Amino acid sequence: MKILVTGITGRVGANIARRFIDNGHEVRGFVWPGDPQTKNMTELGVEIAEGDLVSHDDVMFAARGVDAIFHLGAAFQAGGPFTPEQYFDTNVKGLFNVLEAGLALGDGLKHLIWTSTDATMFKYPPGGISEPIREDSLPLVSTDWYGYTKVLGENLVDRYVRKEKMPVTVIRFANVWGAGEILNWPQFYLKTFLANFESRTDDVGRATYEALKAEDDGTNKLIIACDENGRPWKKHNVEVRDLVHGFEAAFGKSATFGKTYQLAGPGPFTWDIAIPHLAEQLGLPHCRVNLAGTSTTFYEYDMSGARNDFGYNPQVGFEEAVREAIAYRDGESDAVISRD
Repeated sequence: MKILVTGITGRVGANIARRFIDNGHEVRGFVWPGDPQTKNMTELGVEIAEGDLVSHDDVMFAARGVDAIFHLGAAFQAGGPFTPEQYFDTNVKGLFNVLEAGLALGDGLKHLIWTSTDATMFKYPPGGISEPIREDSLPLVSTDWYGYTKVLGENLVDRYVRKEKMPVTVIRFANVWGAGEILNWPQFYLKTFLANFESRTDDVGRATYEALKAEDDGTNKLIIACDENGRPWKKHNVEVRDLVHGFEAAFGKSATFGKTYQLAGPGPFTWDIAIPHLAEQLGLPHCRVNLAGTSTTFYEYDMSGARNDFGYNPQVGFEEAVREAIAYRDGESDAVISRD
């Protein structure tokens, strides 16, 4: 099949493109004019279509003659800063243009996969979330512009599924680790929390800052982040290779049409297990601090829907992600394509 991939020069899109080319598909990538990563895509064998998601004509032209669309292009926090107008134009109007392009393909469109995010949900209530989160567990209540435009996008997709009977699948990404990123993830480092609490003037915030400062010895120290009662944080991320597997497994499966799936790694990690392992691998010191006065991170995902409907079977757990990231850093692995 011929597949249009928007956002193809990003860390997820590039790796999806490589996998589907390896599987014998033709891939056309939709890129910004002058995108410096375009050369990397052409070297993979990607056909390039330049344009802007906000342009209806550009998107319609890019989608001509394709059998499927993977819409990953978006304005998101790590790529900004973006204005509210840019978030809305790229993430909502851009999605509308992609859906209209898919509609114009008629019966020629076999599958459209659009990527949403777990940032649509409020995952940080006081005390955390004890039960695994299903796709319908939490209301979509995000108010930051990235998450909110993805909420609007999920509603927009629902309209095209119900009214136009379009074969669309929504995939919500958990927080993504790309090539090597796990090693420098900010929430593993003491300096991140020192910066977060440094300007606090309330009593609880100041007390937490002093506890953090007492652990600062001038080294690049890691931190076992705990809630105010000493329970280590818990989070559920996903490594790029598992997302690639998810797209590969879901592609063309009619059981997924009109449904939303959360994709994450094989299991969550907790800071008390993750940090000592990472510290040993990197040769860094670590400490443990109760972070009173901030939102608690404590959740994991129930992915039974993805497992049952298309056999999603993620493999890259925390220790494997660290091992592969070190190999990638040291130039000993090309398991994933860097976004740099």
